[in-house]
Amino acid sequence: TTAAVPTPSPLPTPTPTVPTTPVMVSETVTPAAAPSLITNAYVKPSNALDNLIKVVAFTKWEEKGRPEVSETEREAMLSEASESIIAELECGAKLQAIMKRFGIEEGVSSPAPSEATPAPPVMQNDAVVATAPTPTRPQQEEQERGNGKLREICESRSNGATIKWGKYYAGQTGTDLVRDMYVETREKNNMLQLHVVVEADFDVNLHWGVTSRTDGTWRQPPPGWTTVPPRSWGSTGNSWETEFENCGNKLKAVTLEVPCGDDDGIIFVIRTVADEWVKNGDGDFYAHRDTDQLAPSPLYEHQQNREKRRNKKEHRDHDRKDRKRKDDSFAANQPVIPPTINAKSIESVQLISRKEWNVDDIVLNTGAFGKQGNAIAQNSIDQICNAEEGCTRSLMHRYNAAADLLSTCHDEGEAGLLAMFVWFRFMALRQLVWNNDYNIKPREISAAQAKCTEALTRYHRNESIYRDVVRLIMMTIGRGGTGDVGQRIRDEILAVQQANNCKGGMMEEWHQKLHNNTSPDDVPICEALLQFIASDCDINVYWAHLHANNIDAKRMSEYDRKICSEPKFSRDQYEGLTRDLTEYLRTLKAVHSGADLDSAAEAVLGYHQDACKGKEINIPPVADVATPRLEELLTCARVLREHNGDALNVLEAILEARRELWQWTKPDGRDNDRLKDVIYLDLALEAAVRQVMEAQIAEMSKRAPLDVLKITGMVLENLCLSTGENQEFVYCLKDWQNVIRSAQSGSNDWGLQAKAVCDRIGNALGEISERYINVLQPTAMNMGPKLNVDEHVLQLFSEEIVRGTPAAPLSQMLRVLDPMIRGVAQMGRWQVISPVQVKGQVVYVDVLSTVQNTKYSVPTIIIAKRVSGEEDIPVGCVGVVTPDMPDILSHVSVRARNEKVFFATVFDFNVLEEMKQMDGKCVSLHPNAQGDEIDVKSIKLADVQPTGGAGASEVKTLGESGISIKQKQWPGKFALDSSQFNDQVVGGKSKNLELLRGRTPNWIQLPASVALPFGTFNATLNDPINTQVKTKLESQIVSLKQFDDSKDGDGFRALIDDIKSTISLLKPPKTLQSELKSCFNKESLAWPGDLETSEEGQEAWKTICAVWASKYNERAVLSCKKAGLNHDDLNMAVLCQPVVNAKYAFVLHTVHPQTNDQTEIYGELVCGMGEALVGNFSGRALSFTVKKSDLDRPIVNGFPSKSKGLFMQQNTLIFRSDSNGEDLEGFAGAGLYDSICMNEASLTSIDYANEPISNNEDFRNQMLSAIAKSGMAIENLLDSAQDIEGAITEDGKLFVVQTRPQVF
Repeated sequence: TTAAVPTPSPLPTPTPTVPTTPVMVSETVTPAAAPSLITNAYVKPSNALDNLIKVVAFTKWEEKGRPEVSETEREAMLSEASESIIAELECGAKLQAIMKRFGIEEGVSSPAPSEATPAPPVMQNDAVVATAPTPTRPQQEEQERGNGKLREICESRSNGATIKWGKYYAGQTGTDLVRDMYVETREKNNMLQLHVVVEADFDVNLHWGVTSRTDGTWRQPPPGWTTVPPRSWGSTGNSWETEFENCGNKLKAVTLEVPCGDDDGIIFVIRTVADEWVKNGDGDFYAHRDTDQLAPSPLYEHQQNREKRRNKKEHRDHDRKDRKRKDDSFAANQPVIPPTINAKSIESVQLISRKEWNVDDIVLNTGAFGKQGNAIAQNSIDQICNAEEGCTRSLMHRYNAAADLLSTCHDEGEAGLLAMFVWFRFMALRQLVWNNDYNIKPREISAAQAKCTEALTRYHRNESIYRDVVRLIMMTIGRGGTGDVGQRIRDEILAVQQANNCKGGMMEEWHQKLHNNTSPDDVPICEALLQFIASDCDINVYWAHLHANNIDAKRMSEYDRKICSEPKFSRDQYEGLTRDLTEYLRTLKAVHSGADLDSAAEAVLGYHQDACKGKEINIPPVADVATPRLEELLTCARVLREHNGDALNVLEAILEARRELWQWTKPDGRDNDRLKDVIYLDLALEAAVRQVMEAQIAEMSKRAPLDVLKITGMVLENLCLSTGENQEFVYCLKDWQNVIRSAQSGSNDWGLQAKAVCDRIGNALGEISERYINVLQPTAMNMGPKLNVDEHVLQLFSEEIVRGTPAAPLSQMLRVLDPMIRGVAQMGRWQVISPVQVKGQVVYVDVLSTVQNTKYSVPTIIIAKRVSGEEDIPVGCVGVVTPDMPDILSHVSVRARNEKVFFATVFDFNVLEEMKQMDGKCVSLHPNAQGDEIDVKSIKLADVQPTGGAGASEVKTLGESGISIKQKQWPGKFALDSSQFNDQVVGGKSKNLELLRGRTPNWIQLPASVALPFGTFNATLNDPINTQVKTKLESQIVSLKQFDDSKDGDGFRALIDDIKSTISLLKPPKTLQSELKSCFNKESLAWPGDLETSEEGQEAWKTICAVWASKYNERAVLSCKKAGLNHDDLNMAVLCQPVVNAKYAFVLHTVHPQTNDQTEIYGELVCGMGEALVGNFSGRALSFTVKKSDLDRPIVNGFPSKSKGLFMQQNTLIFRSDSNGEDLEGFAGAGLYDSICMNEASLTSIDYANEPISNNEDFRNQMLSAIAKSGMAIENLLDSAQDIEGAITEDGKLFVVQTRPQVF
């Protein structure tokens, strides 16, 4: 199929029997007489004429003695009889008279006589011309008023085109079928715009083509033409017909826009419902930009006469062929099948070259499915369920009910539209009754579909917030339409049967089903028949295809019109059935398969189906969309996909086509009256990517890595074009394009870069999957039982939908890529974070945090799908394995190493699945020296023995661990400046900064610092203004000591929340406020204001209380309890500092934490503030190592994959926890307590494609080297290995915000 309109077989414009010449009336001239516009004309043989021709031919055959004749001779006799009859009719003979002469009594009706009394006829050009009476003055005034209305209609349809000329054609007719007519031409964008408005009682069609001014020969219009209304079809010869649309008050209008050249114009006549022709006298109407007159050449008259003779002959030939098709001895109404796109070979297709598109142009900020929560639209669900009983009668009733309910669902927002989707999904899964003994016309089903899809199209374009859910709904419904497209389902199956002599058995049963109630099942049934024929009638092939589409013999036997027989064909039927069923499949898909690529492409590019039962289908191209470029792309995509062409080439064509369509498919994009077809084409292209990948995924592991990178990039691009709020995926796409360029350049880093982007994509895909399931399942479980949906279908409902989204093939590609990338990057299947040899019983959990309060009686190795980085490790857990990616320096990683718990990330999906299958079994884990491989062995339960540390089966009692917290005394001051810091009054964060102050190189910056020392919290609590708070808090703490968290985790968390809430009620003593303000002034820190009365001051006090309250964080309480520490001994100082507006933040260990190599520094860096590194932020930081002997040569171990960063947009304060329980040997207290900014930082997505740490090697090396040098300097000053946190500002300043001794 091409964008150009297909060319039907030639047939000239009809020749009238009795031509008349109308008077053309300008806007200011009223004619003295107006002849009739209607003329009787021979168009096509009626049944009576057809019979007459046969009788005449038969009579002549008898006169010759009934000789044996060949088919050719028979056709010649029919042709001769036809010519003789037509010659008599053209000489004025009446059809009835000729029939009577040959003994045929059946008559044919003729047009009604004119009510007006005609003037005496006159001769003009050898033809009789009838004149009309002169109109009276009142008639002229009435006509002028009518003319104004006709002009207004043209103006309203012109879409801003410039008017060129307009004329009236006025007249009276005997039948009054057409009265006044106004013709107007306009011009816009080099397009000739023709408007024709008529006053008519019944439907009329414009019969038109294109011609040059000096020729008059009818030609096909050039590609790119459009009509309003869009309903057009190829007539005969080089002509097209377009229906007029009603404008009210019996006025009807049609508008054409045709890319005519300077010498070309539109030639046309009008055909009425009675097959009568409105002509311009003895010629045709003509509309050029500048005139309504043809300009005859010297040879014009000769050509016209020759054309008339040719036209007569072609009429006769056409009539004879038409009769032949109608003759019972031939296949009645056999469809003529034009070549389809599939007839092309791969060799005939030109591979496409992609344009350089701006990836940022496809960013969408709204429309993500499920972002509004998982609310249930109960009202919509109830109304849908109440309507279901009536919907079982037929698909027409279901679609009509859906169209009526759409506004109700829309009023309930995304949840309401989700209910509509779930309902349609149940229908598509064949869980609902499609038909219940109700006979319905296919065109009625198609029209009902159109009501739904037109409304959904408006939502898709105009309400971007619902884009994702609307696309889901549209994928479950065919496009629908009006007119002959649906009706041909009934008509064509008869033609297929008659043409191929298969009127019984399965074909007849299917025919009866199609006539009674066609459904989406008919598409796979037709496909199964074609595959059955192609396999030389292998019945297993037939059933295999049906079963793949969830159709079995039982279902087919339960149709209202049962299909119980199996198909049986002879070999001589193969060719015809293959041809005809292929064409019939197009008709079925046009109604039922909105997202079928071939059907959707033809709907946009335009297509033609020859007449069946007198109904042709001709869909014109969609204006401005069906460009030659789009045709080229779709042709390439369809041919390559059909022939299982190379996935890379297919995807290039598909994705390029989707980008071409983006200007229409994006929210608030370009619009036209066939936007629905454009959206369905986009949906079909989206689905085609999944189909291509499913077919070729097994071959991906055998392909060159660069090819796999490119294919993955296009699958990712496909997801970007289909997903609302897609910025995360767009950033990944930009980064992926950099990876491809890096691989093409031969860079050694592309493996690590690709691994980082894959990790980021994986996290985003996980978020989509979780969101879809959380949102879809509640509505499905609510609606499903009410509609008697199968329980198994309900349980898998949301998972199956996720597998059908564009995210699914991308997830498959990540699995293919993982071993390739690890091979290039020289990464093993594991990354060991805490290298400990352990034995334990395997337990699989989704999220580690859900079991952090659990106490395992047997040493346990937990396989956790999700690890955030902030969890505590459960009692009795000796190992944690996860596919998640906690940073090596995250809090949970530090605690695992400190507690001697095995902790590792597994990269290989197959290994992970093997580990999950070991759930309940016992294994031993032995990491290798490099920390990239694990020896996993199955052992017996008896071999698993309780161990010390975190693997202990019981919680330690106070003092049992040998670790204790030394309680600190309040120094008598509420606030201290930095010069007063020491280890008796503040924690390690504050003390170590003071030890560095004035001793570091001047390029290492230290922030100003003030502290609320140990004991300040108790001093504040003991102040008389907080008496009530103290009483309440003491009671709650007693309850906490007595609470068994292992029996009631929810109650434990609720009690902790109550304690924190009580601490927030504290009021600041006046002495505290004055001392704190004095220290702020001394350190040149901006004072936030009065802590009780000013807005900023109140926020500062609220933040200080929150830091104190973090002493009672769940993981802090449990960690102390597990380690046998007295929680009452823990004192909390608060370090007050200005927030460093960090461009980058880093954490540095001056001894490698995994290998304990004292000659190597290990660091991690993120964009933004450090909380993204140590806290609950998915993805990994940039990791690097530096040899202390060569600080200028940092080695990148992994590129960043964190999708978000925290950025402070204003100058503010941070209040850091600084307890006496964070730097204990054998107890990883770091991260148990909170450091909180007074003002909230902004969470911002990170575009690594524009980050120099990712794409500028020189910048990256210089910065990492400076960070390593700062760590080396601090280690030397403090004479011990250090755990350092720092930041780098936009202007390149390096700050160290805290340092403490590194815990091993």
